[in-house]
Amino acid sequence: MGLSLPDSALSGGDSGHSDDVPRSGDFPRSAAVLARMRSENFPVAARILPHGLRRHLQALYGYFRLVDYAGDEAPGNRGALLDFLEIDLKRVYQGTARIPMLRALTPTVAECAIPFDVLVKLIDANRQDQRVRRYRSFPDLLDYCALSANPVGEAVLYVFGRAEPPLIALSDHVCSALQVLEHCQDVAEDFQQGRVYLPTDDMRRFGCQEPDLTGERASTRLRGLVKYEVDRARRMLDAGAPLVGQLSGMARVAVAGYVAGGRATAAAFAAAKHDPLRVDVRPGRRRTFAEWGRLYVLGGTW
Repeated sequence: MGLSLPDSALSGGDSGHSDDVPRSGDFPRSAAVLARMRSENFPVAARILPHGLRRHLQALYGYFRLVDYAGDEAPGNRGALLDFLEIDLKRVYQGTARIPMLRALTPTVAECAIPFDVLVKLIDANRQDQRVRRYRSFPDLLDYCALSANPVGEAVLYVFGRAEPPLIALSDHVCSALQVLEHCQDVAEDFQQGRVYLPTDDMRRFGCQEPDLTGERASTRLRGLVKYEVDRARRMLDAGAPLVGQLSGMARVAVAGYVAGGRATAAAFAAAKHDPLRVDVRPGRRRTFAEWGRLYVLGGTW
């Protein structure tokens, strides 16, 4: 998913330097990145959470979106920019990061003991985006989600002190489902960037061609395919939802919100007749809050 930002959102510096020599000024300003939280399918850092937890979740979000910017939207040599990000992520663990948003990540990493190997997977996912533009099968796509999405949930569990293997496994279901839903929302945008995240095996099964991914409205074939992928994501959400019941306190509040956003997004697809070309599919606030309350009370099982 790209992070589209105007030039004025960049943090400054000489724009005439070589593309092969990235600098901290090549990245967006923190405020521009954090403003994107309002457009996500789920509440990233709900206001009900204590300030310290919100600060950690916002720091993680800033890092994740910064990596997406480097891999999806940045002009010039994106590979070099991702390499620079990895170098600065290593500096986070030494307390010497140069990029402002990675400096903001430093206390979160230290206080929550989030391993480097978890956070660097997001950079690896964006490197993969530079060379892999299509995924043949759904298992292939899930392998990509293991880099691009699942580490997000694992990092959140570290924030709440619950990064335990059984809970991480449940979180993986939720995060992969959220990623699949996002891919379904963004089929046209991704195609314009030369990427298709709908598995080619599934496209063939439904008789879809890549030109179906553009236009003012989705064909019957594409709507059938999108419904198939959304239903699949909904089942993954259901498989991961018991994670909510394994948590308590603020962790339960936050994670229930993430699952609720996914369920509300699936409902929005149904309301749009699974046509992401004609409709900007977004979860409704009322549906999100209703799902959030049910999940919190019932623990993800009903």
